[in-house]
Amino acid sequence: MELLVALLVISLGMLAAVKAGGSYAGNLDYLQQRTYAHWVARNVLNELRLTERSAGSRRRQDETRFAELDWHWEVEFEDTPDPDLVRAEIRVWRGRDDDGEPLALLTGFMERP
Repeated sequence: MELLVALLVISLGMLAAVKAGGSYAGNLDYLQQRTYAHWVARNVLNELRLTERSAGSRRRQDETRFAELDWHWEVEFEDTPDPDLVRAEIRVWRGRDDDGEPLALLTGFMERP
């Protein structure tokens, strides 16, 4: 009887450890996706700053490939009180899944073209 109780306690402990490990792996993947999405957003902002591609449009969207994954992004441009600056808000999703919350949201400012 004592052996069965001991085995039960050990199996419950192992089950908890496996569950915690699975949760950790899921969180790790989510954090990696968010990190990549933020890098994509930074790349988009830097490309916009270098090419001055905000001219004439209030919103742009496109897809890019980064870290062997497909990403969908959109950027919205807004005027600022400073006439020489434009506010760019960039959102990034994994693939074409732009119905949900973006994995990254980055706001930056750039010179008006």
